[in-house]
Amino acid sequence: MDRPGKQGEEEFKMEVELLTRLHSSYLLTLIGHCSDGGHRLLVYEFMANGGLQEHLYPTKGSYGGISKLDWDTRMQIALEAAKGLQYLHAHVNPPIIHRDFKSSNILLDIYFHAKVSDFRIAKLGSDKAGGHVSTSVLGTQGYVAPEYALSGRLTTKSDVYSYGVMLLELLTGRVPVDMNRPPGEGVLVTWMCILSGNVLKCLTKCIYFIYN
Repeated sequence: MDRPGKQGEEEFKMEVELLTRLHSSYLLTLIGHCSDGGHRLLVYEFMANGGLQEHLYPTKGSYGGISKLDWDTRMQIALEAAKGLQYLHAHVNPPIIHRDFKSSNILLDIYFHAKVSDFRIAKLGSDKAGGHVSTSVLGTQGYVAPEYALSGRLTTKSDVYSYGVMLLELLTGRVPVDMNRPPGEGVLVTWMCILSGNVLKCLTKCIYFIYN
């Protein structure tokens, strides 16, 4: 792990504390850890196929620049990632909010089974139904839920929003934020909302002409 300034002692302790008490086949398993002076080490189970992100957007030097993930594999990854979040939100009390759920933190084993990883900025949520915790806004651009970004109020729904962004990545093959795209298409969620609205308008017109 990086020296102080990027990944400090508190983040290290948080990840170790969480992972030593979490047990799910949909979360990356921590095998061991060591902290000696300014050096910190975390040892995880080996995930042969690395992160989901590198398979969604392979470089020209890998896989010929073309994603090899077929539809069934994408749906398997989506389901297993969802089960990882479900465990954190519904089977732990108080629930654990990941806060940085994204495609690069979904790791894949040799059979492309998915596990959620990286709990450095995870936060304990409220144990009250529908409750929230107030905290500084952390996460990755394009994945952070708008209500959390605006108010600092963090709930398990913030992770669900991030999961939705990851699901759009699986479905469209587009990154969450790419300002080099044409106007209106730079932010994946916004583009999909516009696209969905246009599709709905088209369907409405078709139904109108069919029945009139």
